[in-house]
Amino acid sequence: MRVFANMLASVASVATALMLSSPAAAQTPAQTSAFASLDPLFAKFMAERHAPGLVFGVVVDGKLAYVRALGVQDTETKAPVTADTVFRIASMSKNFTALAALKLRDDGKLRLDAPAETIVPELKAWTYPTTDSPKITVRDLLTHSAGFVTDDPWGDRQLAMPEPEFSSFVAAGVPFARAPGMAFEYSNFGYALAGRVVTNASGRNYADYVEAAFLKPLGMASTGYDLKRAPAGRRAIGYRWQDGAWAEEPALG
Repeated sequence: MRVFANMLASVASVATALMLSSPAAAQTPAQTSAFASLDPLFAKFMAERHAPGLVFGVVVDGKLAYVRALGVQDTETKAPVTADTVFRIASMSKNFTALAALKLRDDGKLRLDAPAETIVPELKAWTYPTTDSPKITVRDLLTHSAGFVTDDPWGDRQLAMPEPEFSSFVAAGVPFARAPGMAFEYSNFGYALAGRVVTNASGRNYADYVEAAFLKPLGMASTGYDLKRAPAGRRAIGYRWQDGAWAEEPALG
């Protein structure tokens, strides 16, 4: 995963909590040597990215074989990062959205090539960029090919938008960069719509559906969407590196 270390570093502006909680399995001498060689690589990454702390794990044959924590989770208290520190994982929460959509597809509740407006009615009044533009499909939303304009970092700032306000925003229409299905362009807004697809197709709140379908069955008791449910003593604070020092980022709901 290209952002695995970013997921585990104590950095800014993110969305879902994750904890490494399984005890590490016994190691062979060769594994011990190989795993130890990883420590300086992550220490170097942490220094280069100005991350106060991080934790990483190595899974072998489906079991956590090695876990190592570096640095602190809070620069004021100097509380060290541990295997039980809860980090935010930012846009990797999109993986849960895509997985939820695929499960709903498998359960016969969703068609990936159905027009998204058949599931999210607020899209029906949209004006497309050309008269022959195809309707946006669920697949377009999941593959970042709906034709929306790039919305970083705007999308990060909308995470606390109430559902009714989001519905009104969607109904008013949005600008397009191109017709749907023509090209890839990363879109936080597109995945927000995919989340609404999950809600409407499942008949349940998105976060509740993900928790029931995946988190609970997999025993992911420390993963969730509500910041207030993450114990403060285990939560890694988000920071940005500014003017040669760490500045705390405001926590997003």
